[in-house]
Amino acid sequence: MAAPTFLNDSQQRRILANAEYADKLLADIENILAGAAEGRLFRRYHPDVTPQQARLLRSSIAQFRRQLGRFLEAAVAGSAGRPHLSALHSILVTLAFVRVAIHEMAPEHLRGYGELDADGEAALRGVTNELESLVTMLEAELRSGAGADLEERLAHAPAGGEIGGMLRTLDQVIREADLHEFRPSLMRLVEKLERPAFELAVFGRVSSGKSSLLNRLLETEVLPVGVTPVTAVPVRILYGEAPGLTVHFAGGRVEQFPVDQLPLFATEEMNPANRRGVFRLAVRLPSPILQDGVVFVDTPGLGSLATAGAAETISYLPQCDLGLVLVAAVTPLNEEDLATVDLLTRSGTRAMVLLSKADLASGTDLERAMRYTAEALRRELGAELPVAAVSTAAAHAALLEGWRRKELAPVLEQHKELAAESLYRKAHLLRASVAAALRRRLEGTGGGIPRAELERIEDTLRRASAELELAKREGISALDRLREEGKAVLGQALEQILSGRLERDGAACAAALRTAAAQVCSRAAQELLQRLQQLCARLSAALDVSRRVMRPGAEPPAEEFSCDQVRGLPVPSLDSLPEEVRLPAAAALPWAGRWLAAASLERQAGGAAWQTLNTYARSLESWLLRQIEWLQQRYDAEAGVFRAEIARTLSAGGMEAEQRQRLERWLRELDRQGPSETPEPPHAGEDAVKPVA
Repeated sequence: MAAPTFLNDSQQRRILANAEYADKLLADIENILAGAAEGRLFRRYHPDVTPQQARLLRSSIAQFRRQLGRFLEAAVAGSAGRPHLSALHSILVTLAFVRVAIHEMAPEHLRGYGELDADGEAALRGVTNELESLVTMLEAELRSGAGADLEERLAHAPAGGEIGGMLRTLDQVIREADLHEFRPSLMRLVEKLERPAFELAVFGRVSSGKSSLLNRLLETEVLPVGVTPVTAVPVRILYGEAPGLTVHFAGGRVEQFPVDQLPLFATEEMNPANRRGVFRLAVRLPSPILQDGVVFVDTPGLGSLATAGAAETISYLPQCDLGLVLVAAVTPLNEEDLATVDLLTRSGTRAMVLLSKADLASGTDLERAMRYTAEALRRELGAELPVAAVSTAAAHAALLEGWRRKELAPVLEQHKELAAESLYRKAHLLRASVAAALRRRLEGTGGGIPRAELERIEDTLRRASAELELAKREGISALDRLREEGKAVLGQALEQILSGRLERDGAACAAALRTAAAQVCSRAAQELLQRLQQLCARLSAALDVSRRVMRPGAEPPAEEFSCDQVRGLPVPSLDSLPEEVRLPAAAALPWAGRWLAAASLERQAGGAAWQTLNTYARSLESWLLRQIEWLQQRYDAEAGVFRAEIARTLSAGGMEAEQRQRLERWLRELDRQGPSETPEPPHAGEDAVKPVA
C-alpha cells in the first residue's frame, strides 16, 4: 500500500488512540470469553456463550484487527465467586463501546486536528463504515441466541436431502476454516430450508373486511373484527404449534404475550402514535394454511400516506410476495385504493384486488363493480390485475372458496417450485464461492493476484463504503431543506393564482396550492431517488471491478446487486391543505395587491403547507434510512467476502502442513458435492430440495 500522505501528526495520534482503545475493548471481550470458560475455579460470568458463538467471536475479532491493522499500516506512521453477570450481555455492551470508538475515528471528529483532504476523508469514512458493518453483523448473530447455532439447526434437516447435506458441509468448513464472512449467506439459506415462507400481505381501508377475511382464511377468530392495525407496525401472522404473540420493541427488547393482547400494541385506540415503541409484531397460530410456509401480513393502511405506518409499509413492500387489496363491493374503487395498488406494482410486488362483502351487492351490481374495478385499474394504472369477489358470510362461502382454489392456490404452488429452484441454485453458488476462497488460500498470497491489485480492490471497496454514509448525510440535509420550503409552495401557488386571475375562486386557489405543494414534494423526492440510484450505481461498479479481479469467469452471485430495487417512493398526502382559499378582492391591485394576497394566503394556508412538507419529509426520511440500510446489507453481503479475503491474504504468514491438509480435504469434499459451474436445478417435487417440515 502507498505511503501515508493524508494524515498529519495530530490526526495520526487521534486515530491511534481510538484504534488502540477499540483493540483494548476487543481484548476485554476475549477476557470475558476466558472468564466464562469451563475449568476456572472462580468464574465471574455465566458460561452462556455457546462454542459456536465463541468461535464466531474469535474469528470476527481477528478479522477486525486484520482490517484495522491494514489501514493503520498505510495511514499511520509506526504504528472467584458466584457468577453474577451474563457474558453475552457484557460482550454486547462492550461491542457498543467498540462502535463508539469507531465513530470517533470519523472525519467529523478530526476537526481541530488539522486539514483533511478528500482522499483522507474518503478513506476514514470508508473504514469506519466497514468496521461498523462487521460489528453490526456480529451483534445481530449474537442477539439471535440459539438461532445462530446453524450446526444444531442443520442437524434436523432431512438426512438424505442433497441440499441439507451440502449446507451441513458448508457450515463445518466455514466454522473450522474461519470463513465467517460467508455465514450471513449460509444463514439465509438455512432459513429458506427451514421455512420457505410466502409473504401474503393484506391491504384495505377501514371497514373493508380485512379482519373478517383473515379470520376466515386462518380458520380462527384471533383478529378482532372491526379493529384495524393502524400503528407504524405491520403484523406478521405465521405458523406456531400454540397461539402466541411476540412483540419486538425499539431498542432490542423482546417480550411474549397471549395472542388476545394484540390490540394493545397494533391499534391506534390502545397504542396511539405507537407510544409503546413497538418495532415488530409476530402472531403465531396453529392454522393449517400457515403450515406450508405461508405468512400473512396485516399492514398499516397506505391511504393516508402522511402516517409513519405508511412509511413502514412502503419499506416492507420489497419483502412481500403477493399483495391483496380489499375494496368493499358496495363502495367504488377510489384514489386511496389506486395509490395502494400503484405502490405494490411499482415495488415489483404481485397484486390482486378483492371486492369484499360481496354478499351485500346483488348479482348484477357485483358484476358491474368487478367490470368497473378492472377497467379503472387498466385506465388509471395501465395494469391488468385479477379482480375477484369474496364474502365471509356463511351463505356465500363458495365465493371465497372459489377464489382460493382458482386464484390463490396456483400462486402458492408456483411459489413453492420457484423457491425450491432458487434454494438449489443459491446453495450451489455458495458452495462454489467457499471452494474458491479455499483454493485462493491454498495457492498462497493473492492466488496469483499481484499485491498492488489486491490493495487497489481494497481501496475501491472502502471508497464505495464511504459513499453509503455520505449519501445518508446528504439525503437528510436535503430533507431538512424540504421542511423549509413552505414559502416556496406559497409563492408558486400565488403566481399561479394571480396569473390565472383565480383569486375569487376558492376551490381553484386551493387546487393551485395543492399543485404547488405536490411539485415541491415531487422535486425533493426525485432528488432523493436520484441520489440513491447514483449511490447504487457506484456500489454496483465497485462490486463489478472486485468480481473481475477476485472471481474471474465466475457466475454472478445468486442475489446480484441490483439498482432496480431502489423504489417505492412515498406519495405525499395533501389532506391537511385547505379545500378552499379565498383571497381579498384587493389582490387584483397592481401594487399592494400582491402583498395583500400573499399575507392572506399565508394566514389561511401557511401552517398547513408547513405541516404537509414536514410530514412528507418524515416519510421520506424513514424511506431513505430503510433504503440505505438495505443497500448496506446487500453491499456488505458481497463486499464483506472480498474484504475479508484480501485482509486475510495480505496478512497471512506461512501455512503449516496439517492446516494445508485440512483445507485440501474440505476442498475435495466441496468439489465432490457439485461441479465447478452451477448445475441445473431439479424439479421442485424432487426430494433433493424438499424443505424441512
